[in-house]
Amino acid sequence: MNRQGFIGGSDLYSIMRGDWLDLWLVKTGEKEPDNLDDIFKVRLGTFTEPFNIAWFCKDTDSKLISNQKEFTKTLRDVPFKGTVDAIVQDSLGRHHLLECKHTSNFKTMKDMLDTYMPQIQLYMHLADLNSAYLSVIHGNEFSYTQIGRDTAYLSSVVDRCVEFWKLVTDGVTPMEQGPMKIDWSQVKIDGLKIRDASKDNHFIDLAHTYCNLANESKRFDAVKKELRSMIADDEREVFCDLLTIKRDKRGACRITVHGGTDEQQ
Repeated sequence: MNRQGFIGGSDLYSIMRGDWLDLWLVKTGEKEPDNLDDIFKVRLGTFTEPFNIAWFCKDTDSKLISNQKEFTKTLRDVPFKGTVDAIVQDSLGRHHLLECKHTSNFKTMKDMLDTYMPQIQLYMHLADLNSAYLSVIHGNEFSYTQIGRDTAYLSSVVDRCVEFWKLVTDGVTPMEQGPMKIDWSQVKIDGLKIRDASKDNHFIDLAHTYCNLANESKRFDAVKKELRSMIADDEREVFCDLLTIKRDKRGACRITVHGGTDEQQ
């Protein structure tokens, strides 16, 4: 397989992780790409992909428009190429990109988004679609999530690719790189995003109050339970200056705070 002359979607995994040297050798023609034909999990994903697509369409009432379609585009002098698993049409006639993965049941959807967000954002841009679905078989379980297109996130990905591609075109061997994780909290997942309220004083004040009240509530419940347990089986009432505990005919214990309200279990 010829992988020279462009950056593909699968290359983003190596670029974002900082595994530049091996990929650089492939892109400059100094090394042949690894043969993945004998890698079990790669082959498994290939065989389960058609089923994954079919099941997603069945589960979401979507229609398959195309699969394994290739898109190319140059961004900031970097040639990109991506082959998308599928493009589907929902019941309202809207088109969405569909990426299918097969992983272990130990991987969560968040794990998958962490890994494949750069690739999916690139593919949405190449295909000029504003929405993508990541459809995942976790062992023998199935789930999917919708991802919104985010130009700010993609811009950060392209920044990293520009650095790498310059080394390829200049023939400069890359130095050791550290991994780069781009914050995707602002990317809409199933139509929703994450907000950091750490600097919202009102939110923080309410959060502290909530936590304190929750702790007090737990202690209150524990004391209430212990008080009721102190009524012997042959006692119908136990009291002190602060409160009275009475057992009714059904065996339920009512605590009455003198001058306060009743509570019954």
